[in-house]
Amino acid sequence: MVVGILQANLGGEPVENALKISSMVRNGFKRADIILTPEYSMANPFRFNDPRGFYEKSEVIGESRFLSILEKTARETGSLILTHFIEKTSTPPKTRSSSVLITPDGERRWVYSKIHLFNAYGFRESDFFEEGSQISVSLNVKGFAVRVAICYDLRFPELFRLYAWEGADVVLLHAGWVKGYLKEGQLDFLARARAHENTLYLVVSNQVGELFTGGSGLYSPLGYKIYDLGFSEKYVEVSIEREEIALARKLIPVVEQSRAKWSIREKREGVG
Repeated sequence: MVVGILQANLGGEPVENALKISSMVRNGFKRADIILTPEYSMANPFRFNDPRGFYEKSEVIGESRFLSILEKTARETGSLILTHFIEKTSTPPKTRSSSVLITPDGERRWVYSKIHLFNAYGFRESDFFEEGSQISVSLNVKGFAVRVAICYDLRFPELFRLYAWEGADVVLLHAGWVKGYLKEGQLDFLARARAHENTLYLVVSNQVGELFTGGSGLYSPLGYKIYDLGFSEKYVEVSIEREEIALARKLIPVVEQSRAKWSIREKREGVG
């Protein structure tokens, strides 16, 4: 399975962002099966002082101009595109921080809405977004079971363990990891930990620039970073190998061992 990782500095205008994403992908595309874009790919709430102004940028999935532009890129490349999306709700000024899968044949599929909102380091995502109420849909990509998380979710190991218990091989993470004291290191060690403790691959697509840390990349189920995109805008493609997952699970069978010791109570219709 080949994953395209996009790292970019994206602004507040959905159409401009979609055109930039599409240009970067087309210029670097080789053979990705699925392409992952950062959190706030469509629009960045922290560029808006008023949640009501940000709400005006949100769209309905089926009527989205932002998704229409990316849909054309998916069709041209033959690749799936998993993008972060600002989903309009019926309760303004709140939107949903969502992940949407676009297929080469034009399907737009809701996959996940962010459960853990970033109310930390002086930021309040809850001023802009409603909390999600369900874990992500499981995607089958080239025979790999894929789940999705969004940025601040990385600090909640329960979600990743639940994904592992339900058979995930890979977690794709949209990130807008904000710069701050020791933040680059926190992103790296949390990503290593989530990958290793659940013996799965973790792919991070992060924003970069004045506000965000960059450092997107691919993390092994054995707990090391395979590829680092550094601190500049770029698009790269990385390979995920089933053999590495099998080796990690043979050496360190923590997921099955944890299943025998622990349980997480949940509402099957959602979370909370």
